[in-house]
Amino acid sequence: MIWNALDAEASLVSVDLEVNELDGVESVRVSDNGHGMPNASCANYFGGLGGSWKTTAKVSPELKRGLHGRSGQGRLRAFALGEQVRWVTVAKAADGRIERTVISGAVDRPADFDISEPEYVREPSGTRVEASVPADFVTRLTQDDTAQQLASTFAPFLAANLEVRIVYQGTVLDPATVWTDMAEYPVPWPDADGHPEPVLRVIEWPKDVGRVLALCDANGVVLDELSPGIQAPGYHFTAYLLWDGFVERRDDLPLAEMDEIGPLLALARETLRAHVKRRDQERRARLIQEWKSEGVYPYSEEPAEPAQAVEREMFDEVATRISRRLPGVTQSKKTTLRLLREIISRDPSGLYPVLDELFRLPQSEQEELKRILQRTSLSEVIKATGQVSDRLDFLAALKRLVFEPEISRTVKERSELHKILESETWIFGDAYALMVSDQSLDAVLVRHLKELGRELEDGRLNPVRREDGRTGVVDLLLGRAHRGSAGREHLVVELKAPKVKIGQAEVAQIKSYAEAIVSDPQFRDARVAWDFWVVSTEMADIVRRDASAPNRPPGCIAEWEGGVRIWARTWSEIIDDCEERLHFYREHLNHDPAAEHAVEYLQRVHGELVTESIAAN
Repeated sequence: MIWNALDAEASLVSVDLEVNELDGVESVRVSDNGHGMPNASCANYFGGLGGSWKTTAKVSPELKRGLHGRSGQGRLRAFALGEQVRWVTVAKAADGRIERTVISGAVDRPADFDISEPEYVREPSGTRVEASVPADFVTRLTQDDTAQQLASTFAPFLAANLEVRIVYQGTVLDPATVWTDMAEYPVPWPDADGHPEPVLRVIEWPKDVGRVLALCDANGVVLDELSPGIQAPGYHFTAYLLWDGFVERRDDLPLAEMDEIGPLLALARETLRAHVKRRDQERRARLIQEWKSEGVYPYSEEPAEPAQAVEREMFDEVATRISRRLPGVTQSKKTTLRLLREIISRDPSGLYPVLDELFRLPQSEQEELKRILQRTSLSEVIKATGQVSDRLDFLAALKRLVFEPEISRTVKERSELHKILESETWIFGDAYALMVSDQSLDAVLVRHLKELGRELEDGRLNPVRREDGRTGVVDLLLGRAHRGSAGREHLVVELKAPKVKIGQAEVAQIKSYAEAIVSDPQFRDARVAWDFWVVSTEMADIVRRDASAPNRPPGCIAEWEGGVRIWARTWSEIIDDCEERLHFYREHLNHDPAAEHAVEYLQRVHGELVTESIAAN
């Protein structure tokens, strides 16, 4: 009804609602001061379905405004406002006299309108549409955001036609008073057909008014509406693509996506994405500055390394996405942001369930958050750098455990060092996984057969015994599969307390384990290679000579048939190997595993295993 008034060259359009005591809408009235409808033309305007003088006209007769309507169905849409509709229109007749005509219709006979005889009056021209007996849903017109939604619809037209006023329930619609931001961008289009270059006007609103990409003429008359086709949670906007070329193509605009102007729409959407990205960066910077001023931002210094910059980028994006849901109390907000930082720095993939549990995010924000957290370039880099930093800290801690006299002489092999290494098996090789810890050779056999997919012979396990008949207890059994083949490697590690030197007795023990396994037919499998390590801080000279034999790899003290090798390894050799593997990352992370970092790591990851004496030292 408002667009019809503007097509009639009105400069003032008023919408008034009659509301009863129960806040129900009794009637809707839309009045304008346009040129009205002469009585002689009313039969044509209201007779039959479809058809309109606007079908062939491109602009209004006097002011040359672009026309919104053209299908002749506006009179039928009036029944959405009420079951009974009446038009009271005043216009100049062909003989120059001013005449008033009343047209009435009912929803139960939508194609049958009663048109009165002309009544000659002395009144200004214009039309008043009165709708009564409205449906229940018309009550939505009383909601607070109705005026704002109308402002968003007519914003480009009002901006281009400053002499026009639209008044809703006594309030003049002025988009400039309700929008939060307005920006315009040229959209270069080589096929403009002689028309001025298209312009994309983006208006942002404080509340959701329904996102659309409105196709308009250069004066802001909306000819069709499309989906904006972008994801922008938290932003309420209307995008208007202004171009006079749409007027000539208005019949094809519903299929514009597949038309020759499809590339123009793609350019407009790309421009819209760039606008949203810019606004998002501005909003993020503003929020972060506010958090810094409040003292709740969990970072005090600028990132010094690329890895820190990646982590900061993800934190800023996630935190600003959920900023509206952060606690209002300063201390609670500070705690929540600190929690986000800790999770992102350790394991970004674990952040989503935490946020969902804390804030119960709506579906749109859940999907956007998942998209952010699934970015491999961010989350995997953060996770990897956090893992490398942890490993460097653990190596520093391990050096203290096995080398510093005040600590190493008190470290218990089975209850402390062994238990800590159960969850740090990467130091023996990144590809190994823990299979058995502190269990008998019988348990080793069971796990060995399980990994190979073999059944026990006769369904029974024959006990595995060392040469002297005793049952051996293996500290750690690790395993890994060969890449590209069905073979496997098993690594048996025998740990010794740091104060125990590897001598002939320790070598004899690890060899007895190896002998028990290779001599037992239940272990026999050509696809499996076995390595046996005995590890401590030092080794006796006689063992070192075997470990330095020129015909074997360093540390290997014996090689047996069937792919069996026996090693004597010191912690310094193992730690050196690990540091060499991490050397590249350490340089790029610029991470210094200071003593306090090492102790903090032990307490954080292995707190229940660290005695007070170890922590104190």
